[in-house]
Parts: sequence; structure tokens; C-alpha cells
Amino acid sequence: MSNNVIGSKLITRVDSFNKVTGNAYFSADIKLPGMLCGKILMSPHPHALILNIDTSKAEKLPGVKAVITSLDTPQKNYGIFPSTRDQYPIALDKVRFVGEPVAAVAAVDLDTAEEALRLIHVEYKVLPAVFDPAEALRDGAPLVHDNTERNKCMDYKVVYGDMDAGFAKADLIREDTFTTEALAHGQLEPYVAVANFQPVGKLEVWVPNQSPFAKRTALARTLQMTSSDIRLHPIEIGGAFGGLSEMGSAEFCAALLSKKAGRPVKLSYSREQTMIAIRQKHPMEITVKTGMTKDGFITAKDLRILADGGAYHSTSGIALTNPFIMYLALYRIPNVSYEAARVYTNKGPRGAMRGHGNQQLRFADGAQLDWMAEELGLDPLEIRLKNAVQTGDTLLNGSKVHSCGFSECLEKVRERSGWEEKKQAPPKALRGIGVGAGIHICGFDLGIRSKSGAIIKFNEDGKVHILTGSIDNGQGNKTMHAQIAAETLGLPVEDFSLICGDTDITPSDPGTYTMSTAYISGNAVLRAAQDARNQLLAIAAKKLKVDANELEISNRRIFVREKPEQNIGIKEVLIAGLVAGTQVIGCGEWRPTNVTPVDWMNGKIDGQPTGAYSYGAVVAEVEVDPVTYKVKVLAVTAAHDCGYAINPKAVEGQFEGSVSFGIGQALSEELIWKDGRVLNAGFLDYKLCLAGEMPPVESIIIESQDPAGPFGAKEAGMTVSIAAVEAVANAVHNALQVKFDSLPITPWKIQQKIAKG
Repeated sequence: MSNNVIGSKLITRVDSFNKVTGNAYFSADIKLPGMLCGKILMSPHPHALILNIDTSKAEKLPGVKAVITSLDTPQKNYGIFPSTRDQYPIALDKVRFVGEPVAAVAAVDLDTAEEALRLIHVEYKVLPAVFDPAEALRDGAPLVHDNTERNKCMDYKVVYGDMDAGFAKADLIREDTFTTEALAHGQLEPYVAVANFQPVGKLEVWVPNQSPFAKRTALARTLQMTSSDIRLHPIEIGGAFGGLSEMGSAEFCAALLSKKAGRPVKLSYSREQTMIAIRQKHPMEITVKTGMTKDGFITAKDLRILADGGAYHSTSGIALTNPFIMYLALYRIPNVSYEAARVYTNKGPRGAMRGHGNQQLRFADGAQLDWMAEELGLDPLEIRLKNAVQTGDTLLNGSKVHSCGFSECLEKVRERSGWEEKKQAPPKALRGIGVGAGIHICGFDLGIRSKSGAIIKFNEDGKVHILTGSIDNGQGNKTMHAQIAAETLGLPVEDFSLICGDTDITPSDPGTYTMSTAYISGNAVLRAAQDARNQLLAIAAKKLKVDANELEISNRRIFVREKPEQNIGIKEVLIAGLVAGTQVIGCGEWRPTNVTPVDWMNGKIDGQPTGAYSYGAVVAEVEVDPVTYKVKVLAVTAAHDCGYAINPKAVEGQFEGSVSFGIGQALSEELIWKDGRVLNAGFLDYKLCLAGEMPPVESIIIESQDPAGPFGAKEAGMTVSIAAVEAVANAVHNALQVKFDSLPITPWKIQQKIAKG
């Protein structure tokens, strides 16, 4: 008997009530007795030596309880990988970007804290700065890090097949260069960290994050504490999008200030600080050379990427390796070469953001595919279908594709968007239609953090607690986990409560990035539920005097499968177990068993870098205003292979958010710079896609039933955001018959292109 709570469109999210009533707590809502206000003094210079910091006046200001500089810290650096730890929470002797922390204060109120910052005198020796990655590579360019040759953070080249032979088979060869800009994550909540350093040496932290265990590890290193003495509390999050996966200076400074002052500290960033001081999306220069036969088969692909990494390593290796891993799993191309370099500049550090390099590459590659289709008189959607990877394929790097609904995604958007009719109809003035393709991985090897664990604990009243280290960033992870457990245990979703991401209570989890939550964390919850189910059945079998294999669970009762009238309630089973000295506590853990560790820094990706790949396709229709040149997206048809939709409504919600993200990146979002400073660090000037600009979105869920995913599930939504960027850009090209080689495609760029003819 099935409980039918997965695949249902009628499941209410388990966190909805608190959110709609205002009872959900974000870090800005935390109030502790005696709490102080923390603020960080940030560098006004993109590159300078710190000669001296005088904090004496700030320390004497009434109401100031603590002031710290790098001299007060253990002076330990941090980073994703041990080999890339090149950043300090507070700058030691040199600042490398505008916004880098140099000191911090804790005071009784905000006005006093801000006045204390003004009283800190920092003596700088301003150094020459470099802001363009191509300039940074030139001999004689200012060095962002003195021990790095020509500012090259990392580079590598990978070749599969015979490139010369591949291009020799082509009837058409194109080579084009594309550029994309830096993007802000645009989380709705400003970054706020609360820390309470208790006298017993225990540090409590509330901070928006995607990976509490990774943040705890980084805090332990930089504060020189043991991980067990640091507790990250669960907290609601106003969006993450990859920007909350690394430790930040805010939580470090709040912790150290709390320790020095002996009181809790809440340290808040302004909106401007949130946009300049946490990670941004990598700007890239991408050169694509493609060989194609006259009937649309790709014979060779040469990809070259130059990425502006900003001042520090951050996720450098992942940013360059990740898009290539995914590209190999999208199209069947026999000969592929990939050359990538990431360069230091005196801008804010770049890190993970949705797709992590994949959107940039998909825009460039997808635009060129459309241009080649035009030259050959072919349908660009048909070209994607002809070259699409299929289930069971072994890729050039040896990776196997265990489930793939890519072709079905393309077929569905072609059918439902009316692609054939609209492409063949006489063109309407300044209207266009475009297609885009998306792919993403579902988790990768992270060493000791690759495994997710879960605990399911029954109370004697029949209600259940799920303990998982996974975080819900707003996409519905809590509800998904409750559905998985409910389906397995024969209980309604409302019987479950969740404790997520509490590092003192929950098992470890990789974190909610690389789209691993459904695939990895969901599998851990499934196994914990199966363990609890077996315990329930064992107790019930004794009470019903049958073998446990004869039993089934549904609607809070345990039945004899062939004699359903012979049954017992879950609550009775639990009490019987407690009387016998047995409490039902299910434990589960999971990690992909066949995944190969990736050498991110050297581009060595042979093997199985991920357990599963998800796929998507988008068709976008646009109209360009003939006067203002503003692009309006008229309609979007989106298909996504999520393996299996545990919660279809949540999946559709992810479609809509992903489309919004794709439209913003394609048409309006960019950080504008002058001499290393961001000029539009606020929502008035940083142009996100607003609700009124959203088109109707037709969502098409494709279920490829991944053999390893829980109930067949993979990630949900990411591939739509990746495909939407490509689709919108191609639709603008189709409307204007003008080639755009840079994002975003703003009215100014359109006007300039048209003016040039």
C-alpha cells in the first residue's frame, strides 16, 4: 500500500505557516540579552599596503566594547581547498579589493559603532592596481599576490580526440569570442551574522549559509578552535544561489568581537556591502571554435576560457573545471579541447553562483550554434537534437550517463511552444524565438564531506523528527525530505517536523550546492526512513504474530498485506517497543559509490565526477521595442529532466525562479565598475528581473527515473536557469538578426549594434 505523498501536487510546504505569518527567523531577527552591534571597516582602495592602524580613539569612545584588527586574530587563512587558502578574514598587511575588511568594532548601538569606524585611522600606501584579466597577464602588470607569476591563479588544458582530424571533417568552421559580466547573487536579505562566545568556550553562530559543516570547519581553522566547540544554529535564508557556501568575514569578526567583549554580537552588512564583499559570479571571456558537417553534426569543438577571478582563489578550480565536466555530458562530440585560465585582479573575489561557469559557456556555445545553423540553413533546435547525449552513453572522460531526458526536453519544448509554426511563419517585426539547452551535475566528491546522514526519531505519540544536515534555501528541501520519509513510513507529511543544519544535533551533510540535496541528502533520509520502517515492522510482527515481510504500512497503521483487517496503529507499536526497551530511531547515510574524485586545480576529470546529470531545454519568445530597444520576454516554454518529481509544485516553482534568473542574466544584470569600485551596488541600479517583467512560463516535467536517485529523483530547476540565458539571447538575435557576443544584451548594446549596421 502506498501513502501517495510523493508525486502529489497538493502537498503544503512544511515551513509555509511560519513564513506567511512572519514567524520565520532570519539571522537579522535574532535578539540575545546584552547583544552588541558589530560593524566592519572596509578598504576604500583596490590595492594598498597597510602601514599602520590606529584604533586608540575608537577604543576610548563611550559605548565601544571591542575593537579588532588582524593583530587580534590567529592570522589563519581560509579557502575551499587546502592548496587555495590565500584569503584572511581581516587583511594582514595588504588589501586587494575595495571592501576588504581591515578592522571591526562592537558597540552598544549602530550609531556608536559607525562613529567608532570613523575614528579608526588607517595609513595606506596605495599601489598600482589591475582590473582586466588580459592586462593582468601581461609582463610588468601589478601583482595582486607577490608570489604568483603574471597573476595567473590557475590554468590547464585538456584534449580528447584528434582536433585536426575533427576539423578536417567539417563543412563549416566558426571561431567566435564572447564575454560575460560579473553578477551579484541578489539575495533578498542583507548578510547578517550573530555570534555568542560563551564563557565556557563554546561559540554559537547564526548566519545565512548553504553548508553549515563547511562553515564550521573554516571558522574552527581561522579562530583556532575545535569544531566541537562551535555550533551553527539553523536559520531561515533569504536566497543563496551559491553565494553562501563559503565562510565570510562577517561571522569571523562577529565571533572574535564577541569573545573580546564577552557579549553577543550582531554584525550586519548594508545592501552595498552585501553586494561587494561576498562572492560574485565570474566574468569570462570565452572563445569557441566549432566544426560542423553540412547536416548539423558537430565534428570538433575547441573551447578557451579566460576568467576574472578577483582578488582571491575562492572556488577557482571548480569555476573552470565544472563547466567542462557538464559540457562533455551534453553533446556527442568526438573531438574536444578545453583550455582555461583564471586570473587575479583587484576586484572582489569571484565564487560559486548558479551553474558556476556553466551559464557563461552555454550562452557562448549556444549563440554560435544558432549562427552556424543559419549559415547552413538548418533548424537550431534540430542541431541540438542530432548531437544530444543519450541514456547509457559513455562520455569522452569515461563518465557514464545513467539517466538522460535531454532529447525529450527538446522535443517537448518544440511541440508545446509551437516552434515549427513560428520558425516557418513570416517574421513579425522585432519579434524572435530562441532555444537553449541546460545541463547540471548532481553532487561530486568532496572528500570527508561527500556523505550525507539523516536520523528519524519517533516520539511515543506517533509524531516524527527528521534530523538532517541539509539546509533549505527556499526551494522546499524540508518538504521534500518529509515527503520521502512519509512515503516510506506510511504517514502523512504533517506528522513530521524537521531539524536542519544544526551542527550540534544533526548528522553531517555536504551542503546545498552542486544540486546535491535531492540526490544525496534525499537518499540519506530515504535510508533512515527504511531503517525506522524495519524497526516498526519488527515490533509489529511480534504483536500481530506474523513475519515482518508480510506487513505493510499506510495511514498510520501497519497491516498484514493479505489480511488488512489484521492491523495495529503506529502509536501502539511505538508504545509496545518502549515497554520492551526499544525506541524507534532510524539512521541513514548515503554518498554516490561510483563517483571519482576530481582534481579541480589541474582539470583532471577522467572517471565519474558525478553520480547523475540533469537536463533541460527552454524556448523563449521576445519582442524588442523599436524606440527604447528594451527587450520584453513574451513567453517561455521550459522542460526539465528532474529524474522524478517528488513535489511537482515545488519543481514548477523552481522553473519560474530559474526563468527569472535567466532573463536577468541575459538582458539586464551586471556589476558596473570604475577603478575597482562597484557603481551599482543596490537594487535600484542593479537590474534584476522583476515580477512585472516575468512572462507566462509553461513548465514541462520530464521524468527519466535515475537508478540511484531517491524514487528516481535528481535535481530540480537548475538546468532551466542555464538554458533560459541561452534561449533569451538567441531569441533576441532571431528578432533583430544581429549577432550579440556579450551579456547582458542591454538596450544600449542593441542601439550600438543597430547603428553599426
